[in-house]
Amino acid sequence: MMETAISFALGLVLGGFGVSAGWGLFWSIFAIVGVVRGTSKWQVVRASLTAGIIPLLLAVAVVWMMDSARLGTWPFLLGVAGVPVMLLGLGLRKLPDGTRVGERLVGGAQTMMDTMLGRHADCGGCGGCGEEHHH
Repeated sequence: MMETAISFALGLVLGGFGVSAGWGLFWSIFAIVGVVRGTSKWQVVRASLTAGIIPLLLAVAVVWMMDSARLGTWPFLLGVAGVPVMLLGLGLRKLPDGTRVGERLVGGAQTMMDTMLGRHADCGGCGGCGEEHHH
């Protein structure tokens, strides 16, 4: 019973590290593109890479220290899926105004991408512009 709980807990930890690493690396791509376009700063790239690389390194360290026989067990695999499934469930929850948490997250992420990539809502369909294109 204790081995099952340990396997599940390690899976939860790795699932959380995986989500964190993926999210940080996802944003680092936009930050790098923003720096290339001149619409973002290197501090954003550094922060995004840090948010992606640290959990990735922690996940590698946990896997390295784990017994390899534990990696294929069903409690471990359920644990790895636990954090993404929990986030999906939380994303489906309704807020008091009737919108879903996931909708708000996507809207906020879109706003952040637009800011980092220099896209403006009032561009008149130009597809985004840098600092040289003033409105």
